[in-house]
Amino acid sequence: MKFSRREYLKTIAVMGTLAAVKIYTADIKRALALAASGEVRVLWIQGAGCTGCTISLLQTNDPDLVEAITNFRLAIDFHPTIMIPAGEEALTELEGTVQGKKPLDVLIVEGAVPEGNFCMVGERNGEPVPFEKWVRELGEKAKYVVAVGTCATFGGIPSGQPNPTKCRGVQEVLPGKTVINIPGCPPHPDWMLLTLTPVLLGHANWIELDEDNRPKMFFHDYIHDLCQRRQFFENMRIAETFGEDECLWMLGCRGPITKSDCSLRLWNKGTSFCILSNGPCIGCTEKGFPDPPFSPFYQPVGFEELERKKLKGKVEVKPKVEQYRRSELLDTLIKLGVAVGAIGVIGYGASRALRKKEEKEEG
Repeated sequence: MKFSRREYLKTIAVMGTLAAVKIYTADIKRALALAASGEVRVLWIQGAGCTGCTISLLQTNDPDLVEAITNFRLAIDFHPTIMIPAGEEALTELEGTVQGKKPLDVLIVEGAVPEGNFCMVGERNGEPVPFEKWVRELGEKAKYVVAVGTCATFGGIPSGQPNPTKCRGVQEVLPGKTVINIPGCPPHPDWMLLTLTPVLLGHANWIELDEDNRPKMFFHDYIHDLCQRRQFFENMRIAETFGEDECLWMLGCRGPITKSDCSLRLWNKGTSFCILSNGPCIGCTEKGFPDPPFSPFYQPVGFEELERKKLKGKVEVKPKVEQYRRSELLDTLIKLGVAVGAIGVIGYGASRALRKKEEKEEG
């Protein structure tokens, strides 16, 4: 299959990113192989974070670890977690890029960027080098910059109030650069692979970004709109304790104010996601997480404050969140279902009338 912008975006629009992973597996491998061959040079640096984004990427299953990640590991000239070189030998890759000796196609940043000496990576002339300095110097050299994980995109947990280390996202450190943000704590491996593939192939312009520089193909709909438990909310069946298979709003679900395709994509090879596992969405893909309105965790937010007894009394609740809306996709699916149902009824009626006519003629 020819890998073109038109076909790529068409596949995403018509079949969704779930199908795109399957369809473009070969192209994903090709992109990673290009990097492995040295045709595309990639550096992956990490600041204030837990390495969860790297672990998530290593858990990808299509392409699987043997087919793709081995090549991807070889592709990256610097990665603090999975590279073989260490110490000064490893830092030569960074220094060579800063000095202009080596080109840099893609800079991938994991983890938030603390201010000054709160995070140091290696030494230069006997002095520790702040991670912030590496981000600025390498970011200026890179053709494309990709921030993976909520820490790198928006500051995430390290930037939580009162944020004594002044952690922030990569975009704040590189205000003159377009940074592609792939949030999530951690991001789904599909989000990373389907974003990095066009970037590694030199087609970053294929990726349509939202107002927060997130790929729209993953962060278009609110989780609440496409949640498998949406029907419970519509009927005001609200869970009061964990373990109840009902809407988790009163237990702190941030689905109504969080954009992500988690409810469609699912995690761990399509097994489940937070809400299906009876855990409320905490809004980890959104700017501002984990501060209010995403915390305090396990407390409701986003709707009129009603007492539990009123909720259990099935009192109608009108959402107050301005962003709340019924998903266009959901509406389309509903209309499609009605149309298909109508066609089925008409077809059934026609076939039955024809059968009766045949029976009458035979009689």
